[in-house]
Amino acid sequence: MQTANNQLPDTPALSKIPSPKETMALLQTRRSIRKYRPTTVPDELLQQVLEAGQWAPSASHRQPWAFVVVRDPEVRRQVAEGAAYHFLRWDHIKEAPVLIVLCGDRSSPVYRRFLHEDIGLAGGQMMLQAHALGLGTCWIGGLAPKVLAKILNVPQGWEVVGLLTLGFPAQNRRPPRRKPLADIVHYDRFGHVSAESSPQAGRSSGGILQTLLRQVRRRLRRRQKR
Repeated sequence: MQTANNQLPDTPALSKIPSPKETMALLQTRRSIRKYRPTTVPDELLQQVLEAGQWAPSASHRQPWAFVVVRDPEVRRQVAEGAAYHFLRWDHIKEAPVLIVLCGDRSSPVYRRFLHEDIGLAGGQMMLQAHALGLGTCWIGGLAPKVLAKILNVPQGWEVVGLLTLGFPAQNRRPPRRKPLADIVHYDRFGHVSAESSPQAGRSSGGILQTLLRQVRRRLRRRQKR
């Protein structure tokens, strides 16, 4: 059923959709937040974040996701202990007042190949909606999926794909350097770039070494405070 102006009843009016400039500002100002205030996230805000994931696109519209919201302090502690990548653990998982564990249905041998893309799209939309609401998030991809599945009673046939920390930010992060657009855009075939391209200048530092150094610095700061 459609309304007289040919608009679906539950579709927001175009006048309420953010302008391209506002949308770009939302994208450019979102940050991965690793420090959170202990303030409780209101249910109405959490609901809006979850709805953003609900409205994500998916292969053949299968919507192969389930979102496990973790608020209980003991369960959060267990998840934080289990959300390890080899010997790395993410301290901000313990600090975040809310965790959203994103699970995907692997039951279809045809569509499971698209599972990580589908869940990633849902998580990305949640992160943007959270930012629009004044909340902070961080995608945790370095996990021990089987350990978390056991803690959260995730059934067989389902996979823990990712985890979002969620809460009110306790930090104001500066924009990280981005590679110039000319360095990452190719035309028609890979290697056909604009004259402004300078890939060497656009390379950014990062990777496992940077993560290790960041964790060492945090632990040193904690010891100094004791």
